[in-house]
Amino acid sequence: PTTLMRPGYKSLRTARVLEPGMVITVEPGCYFSEALLLPALQDPVKAKFLVKEAVLSYMGFGGVRIEDNVVVTEGGSESLTQVPRTCEEIEAVMAGAPWPALGV
Repeated sequence: PTTLMRPGYKSLRTARVLEPGMVITVEPGCYFSEALLLPALQDPVKAKFLVKEAVLSYMGFGGVRIEDNVVVTEGGSESLTQVPRTCEEIEAVMAGAPWPALGV
């Protein structure tokens, strides 16, 4: 298949048909890029989807991406990545708790 050039699709890194047994990386992220967001805040069409004060408060943050390695199965996918997921788990690990959590 060809890569779709619609917004939200044109940056996808693969357009191939996924088959059982294939392993891919899924990389959802949220980034606060001044080069993209400042013009969007000035554009009436795009600005109506943004909360200016919230966007500006995160502008110096950069962003976050959580990567998962997944294997394609007959019925969908299975995550191969074992990392903290909840806020509580992440905060505990950042504070020095072992991972995987003991006793879980």
